[in-house]
Amino acid sequence: MALTVDRQKISALISSPVSSGTADVLRRQGNVFFVGGNLPVYETLETMFESYCMESTGLFHLTFGDSGNLQRGLEMARLIKKNFSVRLMGRLDYPVPAETVEQIYAAGVDILDIPLPVCSSASDSTLISDHTARQATLDAARLVFPGWSVVASLEADQMATGATMAVIDSLLAKGIMPLVSFSGNTALKEPDDAAAVFSHLASGWKKHHVPVKTLLPLITLITPLVPREEPGLVRGFIDRIRDRHQLASSDLQRRLRVGQAADSLDSAEL
Repeated sequence: MALTVDRQKISALISSPVSSGTADVLRRQGNVFFVGGNLPVYETLETMFESYCMESTGLFHLTFGDSGNLQRGLEMARLIKKNFSVRLMGRLDYPVPAETVEQIYAAGVDILDIPLPVCSSASDSTLISDHTARQATLDAARLVFPGWSVVASLEADQMATGATMAVIDSLLAKGIMPLVSFSGNTALKEPDDAAAVFSHLASGWKKHHVPVKTLLPLITLITPLVPREEPGLVRGFIDRIRDRHQLASSDLQRRLRVGQAADSLDSAEL
């Protein structure tokens, strides 16, 4: 899918960036449902179901809480996947071991996002250590999740333009999907610089054949990228059918993988 930069959206997002969600908030924005992993599971599911019935949803975005609340987030993921036929994206704001990545995938998460912090100083050992640990989690997730289902979030206004582009290229080369947004926390870069970053991002996605349609509801919400052409009625119907087929195939692949792992444990009497 061809995407282009909407310069008017750049100005809007610079002044009022869209949050990707937190672990303690439930909200709908556009056709994305942001779900906090720390929320009470069944009460949250009831609210989500009522809203889901009234308005279409293109993506569920689940932000996991800290490690002490991770099991609640996993239960939330399992119930979302059981009750809604919509793609589920999970976000972890901290690194985890490979075993936890497996648990997140088994719970029903289709796409996993690990935000990458900015290393502003080579002497900041704590930040560098966290960045390295997140990279390790991204690498572990890439071995578990299907191709281009691992995302690394970046903030366009936290790094110089050239540095942001270099990180985008590095992630794409490793088979990880970079997703750039605005933070609103620092001094703003020039709109032309932002446009260059997002044009570079869209070109990179196209060059590496990244299936951006799966994340289009989120992309059009938090970035200034928009489809060059809106699909017609027939094309839109075909795209929805194809997306349902891809989602069903992904769920089948998960069941087979999880089932094989369970069989291996049983055979080893573990």
